[in-house]
Amino acid sequence: MKISYCWKPLPGAFLLMVALPTVGFSLLALSANRAVAQDNTDHKPTAPPVVAPGTPRITEIVVNGNKVLSTTAIIIASGHNVGDPCNEKTLLEIKQNLTETGNFGSQRNPENPEEWVKVHSEENDGKCKVVIDVDENDAIKNITITGSGPIKAEDVQQKLNVKAGTIYNPLRLRRDTDAILKLYNDKGYIAAIGNDLGIDDKGVLTIPIVVVRVAEIKLEKLHKTKRYVILREVQTKVGDYFNRNRWRDDIQRIYNLDLFEEVIPRDDLIGAGQIRLTLSLPEKRTGSVSVGAGYSNRQQLIGRGEITETNFRGSGETVNLLLEAGGAANKSSVELGFNEPWLDKHHTDLNVQVYDKVIYRFANSLTNANVVATDVGTSDVYNEQRIGSTITLSRPLPRRYRIALTARGESVTTDPIALGGVNASILQNGPIYSLGISGVHDTRDQPLDPVMGGYQTVSFQIGHANLSPPVGSTSQLIPGVFGSHNFGKVSAEERQFFSLQGPRKKLTDEKSLIAFRTLLGGTVGTMPFFEQFFVGGADTLRGYREDRFWGKYMLLSSVELRQPLARGLKGVLFLDVGDAWGGPYSNVSIEGFDQSGFHPHAGVGLGIRVRTPLGPIRLDYGIGDEGGQTHFSIGNVF
Repeated sequence: MKISYCWKPLPGAFLLMVALPTVGFSLLALSANRAVAQDNTDHKPTAPPVVAPGTPRITEIVVNGNKVLSTTAIIIASGHNVGDPCNEKTLLEIKQNLTETGNFGSQRNPENPEEWVKVHSEENDGKCKVVIDVDENDAIKNITITGSGPIKAEDVQQKLNVKAGTIYNPLRLRRDTDAILKLYNDKGYIAAIGNDLGIDDKGVLTIPIVVVRVAEIKLEKLHKTKRYVILREVQTKVGDYFNRNRWRDDIQRIYNLDLFEEVIPRDDLIGAGQIRLTLSLPEKRTGSVSVGAGYSNRQQLIGRGEITETNFRGSGETVNLLLEAGGAANKSSVELGFNEPWLDKHHTDLNVQVYDKVIYRFANSLTNANVVATDVGTSDVYNEQRIGSTITLSRPLPRRYRIALTARGESVTTDPIALGGVNASILQNGPIYSLGISGVHDTRDQPLDPVMGGYQTVSFQIGHANLSPPVGSTSQLIPGVFGSHNFGKVSAEERQFFSLQGPRKKLTDEKSLIAFRTLLGGTVGTMPFFEQFFVGGADTLRGYREDRFWGKYMLLSSVELRQPLARGLKGVLFLDVGDAWGGPYSNVSIEGFDQSGFHPHAGVGLGIRVRTPLGPIRLDYGIGDEGGQTHFSIGNVF
């Protein structure tokens, strides 16, 4: 095929094709159209290249060997045209430009690029004809993707710019395979392109993908903990396609077991498409025996003994026995607990608590604000003696959700303190039974000490109580809520954690963060006094006495700035705002605990957190609208 050109050089097209040497036919044609359009605009003409006097000019360009690409597109891609100098430099540039497009020779003769494009000139009577012989690659008739594995082949196909009907071009194909590998990498997989990449003599382009699979999971430094305790937490299984995102979540779950000092992962590629995963798991001391004395605002001075094993029989089970004596009421408490985190293959968690314990509802002694003739008892310290059991079954759901059912049965006895009139209505005894359901969504990076993520829970509870006044009195003498009553209770909690220093690089990293918490609650029916919502004290509204506000409804919000000061030591700035109000006990008026309707109260202050083997020790000082309070307790607020 021959074609002669009489128009002048198009330097704009030349520059474009140098910048994009591997474009296909459609882009080449578009470049030609743009070049022509540019030539028709008003602009200062570009000076022709300086050549030696007497150098002939190209008068004709002939292309041989093309089947799919048009001659026009090939000439444009060559970077030269009729009118250009006809010399060795021009011929060399034409050959180089066309070779670099990737459209020629690489299919049948990949090792000898000198044969892909051949260019020579023929001069006659002062005219110069340039002849371009090309070994054009075959057209792609079909595309086959193999080994796509966890990603559908059609999703991989969308990453291809190479289409059926176009020329096979290894340069363009390389860009497409890079995009395919990026697709796998973005989704957490490790993939490579197989050695069979290429086009066959029937025009079928094969793109083989090799996605790495897990060949082995190796556990090191385990002594007490049984191997299955670890592997049941791991969603990554031998034979699965390896996914670094799933593996990272697996490592986090293992760390959250709180059985190991740290979790050290390692991965090694051990062959084509094979990876070995190794976890080094230095174990913690999971058994502890502690005897001592403690003090808190609520309980005051107590003697305490506790035996705990969080890896009972090496199976990840927890058993604990707690004994307390003394306190404000000089009474004893016994609590026995058991937790089985994997009751069945669905990861059902069983938690059982059996107890005979004292609950100190307030942190100070109580006396009447309205003294009447008939008082009950002589003590001025209010507490609840609870004998009973709680059983909870919970099961995880997809996307970090969990659902739980809780059954509780208790016999509650209150101390007959010296309260009279309506104030004595808080003195209620009797059995109480409840059944609850709750749902949790937990995206915290580390539940024991989060710096990022969130925690949301909603719970519903229905219950029944049969209430009677204290022994030695009658309901006729004490106005209040007695008899058989049903009640319902709903509550919701939202927690969010925002790191000020980015995500953890290691599980043990400590970060500055801002933490938020909001609590909402409401009840229906008639609640026992001790089943209401209470707000005030170390765990809710700091800067106020324990259980300062109570009622049928509750609203509480908190924000904390947590700053690491040293390893295991944090400083905290906090602001709490909340209240509890409403219900049949809102008229109770005991010293310092007058109630009112909804009236948000604020507490602001600072504190420190010290990490110990028994858990975080908290010391906070808060200032509210009733003065200041110091709060000392064990465990995180949220």
